[in-house]
Amino acid sequence: MSLKKKVYWGPSVPTLPECDRPNRNLRHKTFLPSYEQEEPQMCLILSWHYGRQWLEERQAHQKTIKKKTQKITKFIPPNFEKWLETRKPNITRRQRTNLPAVP
Repeated sequence: MSLKKKVYWGPSVPTLPECDRPNRNLRHKTFLPSYEQEEPQMCLILSWHYGRQWLEERQAHQKTIKKKTQKITKFIPPNFEKWLETRKPNITRRQRTNLPAVP
């Protein structure tokens, strides 16, 4: 007979659902700079080269996403005729004075 210890506690593991949100929505794609694939160099870290490179690549990434998601806005010319027509009185003051008296 083997004795099994009862596990009272275990470290939690996050469970993330698999979804295709980044494929459907461009804004949910993560930005990965090009220097992530190479071995970091201390001189480039100290000179803040990676920071400048990250800022430039992020700005280019944001411009491409904005260009892809930007919609063309259509200009609708103002039309005041309907607005004026609704505010136009049916009978003018002169017509009211010339109305025959109702017996």
